[in-house]
Amino acid sequence: MSLGPLPGGVPAGAALWGRLNRAVIAKAIGELAFEEAFAPEPTDAAASRWVLRLPGDVAYRFTAVRRIWGNLSVDPDSLVRQHGGSLVQAGDAAGFFADAREPLGIAPDTLCTYLQEIFSTLAADARIASASGGLGGADLLALPDRLLQQLLDGHPKAPASKGRIGWGLSDFEAYAPEFQAGMRLVWVAADRAACRLSLEPGLDVEALVADALDPAERARLAAACRDRGVSPDRFVLLPVHPWQWDRMIALHFSGEIAAGRLVPLGPFGGPYLPQQSLRTLSSADPAARLDVKLALTVLNTSAWRGVPGKYMAIGPAFSGWLADRAARDPALAGTVILRERAGAFYPHPVYERVADAPYQYREMLGVIWRDAVAARLGPGEQALMLGALTKGDAAGRPLVSTLIARSGLDAEAWLARLFARVAVPLYHFLCAYGVGFIAHGQNVTLLLRDGVPSGVALKDFQGDCDLVDEDFPQAADLPPGVRETLLRRPAAHLLQHLQTGHFASVLRFVSDALARHDGVPEIRFYGVLAAALRRYQAAHPDLAGRFALFDLFTPTVPRVCINRVRLALGYGASPQRPVPRTGSPLANPLHRAEQAATAGACAS
Repeated sequence: MSLGPLPGGVPAGAALWGRLNRAVIAKAIGELAFEEAFAPEPTDAAASRWVLRLPGDVAYRFTAVRRIWGNLSVDPDSLVRQHGGSLVQAGDAAGFFADAREPLGIAPDTLCTYLQEIFSTLAADARIASASGGLGGADLLALPDRLLQQLLDGHPKAPASKGRIGWGLSDFEAYAPEFQAGMRLVWVAADRAACRLSLEPGLDVEALVADALDPAERARLAAACRDRGVSPDRFVLLPVHPWQWDRMIALHFSGEIAAGRLVPLGPFGGPYLPQQSLRTLSSADPAARLDVKLALTVLNTSAWRGVPGKYMAIGPAFSGWLADRAARDPALAGTVILRERAGAFYPHPVYERVADAPYQYREMLGVIWRDAVAARLGPGEQALMLGALTKGDAAGRPLVSTLIARSGLDAEAWLARLFARVAVPLYHFLCAYGVGFIAHGQNVTLLLRDGVPSGVALKDFQGDCDLVDEDFPQAADLPPGVRETLLRRPAAHLLQHLQTGHFASVLRFVSDALARHDGVPEIRFYGVLAAALRRYQAAHPDLAGRFALFDLFTPTVPRVCINRVRLALGYGASPQRPVPRTGSPLANPLHRAEQAATAGACAS
């Protein structure tokens, strides 16, 4: 039976639809059990077969492997829904959440809105399956990073990884990465007196416009400015996402437009392509050196994707400081900082005055100009968003496996290079400078040569980066305003950024992929990571006190839950983004790996 066409003409036959739904159900069971919302039970001595019992005499049966983090790696194809004595292959993700509503404690309005996110995710997944279904690993890796991002699967921890509340079918087709359609930026002239503008030294707005527009389009934009009486001494030119202009700015800022403080100029320039985060856009012109991160009032993966104004003044200076450290510190060799060259924010004149206004109303009109990773690559170097490592090709093989095969190294040698180039620099920034990155799969880009990790590119220093609440001498020369603007957090909190934001949210899925497809034991995976970190520590005895402060080898680590927060909080307005909650402690894979290595050495 056909379900009819999905967006973009993707055929939604029963087989495809069932497969996509089972993948979402498998992720939901695995992640919600990891967050202790579910308690599946093994049904055989080998703990390979499991059952999740739900109210109404409903159960889901499946095969799964218990991984080193304690999570279940569920085989989607094995999922069966049991209702009384009836057994059918599972294939309805929305129905699964309806079945599980009571144990999850989801309010009816929250459930229905969450199901909107599930349906949006499935539609996007169908499009991705159609676009990438026949591509092998080599085909995927041949794509530039900005094009490969159109085919990725989204947040590995979130069942509703492409929720996009606020978008309809035409919006998906015009602005979602998987539809591979470029968009033209809408330009406005903003009164400098009302706009918060920050530029790195030596940069001006004309250079930003020149990076986005070719000479003919710049001439056309200049003519539009003359026609509307826009002078550069009073106004600054800002790009706006076309959806944001149509749905938010033209309406909410109509008073500013009427007063002549915000002047619409229209669409200009060539196409820009959306990255995984939706609001970061890359020019289709490979000569462009800058990406733009634009405010987008769309709810996606738990948060509204605006641009906060509070960080705008420090972006260029702070990212320049980080880049200086990366250039001067030998422990950061190969680390590239994708600098925020400029930022602009136009506050809403009324919403800014409303105490505790929902944050999405305070983040509607802003832009950050940031280095494009393609412009920072060395000769023969390739960029790959870290979240792409687990992307499966047409045969289901993850890209990390293809890269290892291409490199000529064995898995452990390749992983040692990976950890030395990514985890170690992140840890060094933390221990040496007190800078903690929430280094998830989208804001960390792996740099490769011939399939071998050669470096890392870091981005998003506004909201995904905090400072320790102590004054480290190595960070005494932070630019003015940085300490006052960024959150100052205890050492344990910043350590959790690395353990949860990177180890549990990225490496947990890489180790699972390599265990499933290459037979790499997870205990060895984390043994290689532990060895890389220990080598780094041995090379920096001057930081021994910091290693005790930021101890990665404790027996347990915090269990951070993101899905339960969304389901508990619902979709009501809030002045702050949702804050994850913690569950019971997790056994630390690094500690376990070192224990296993010690036991092995003693046995020999």
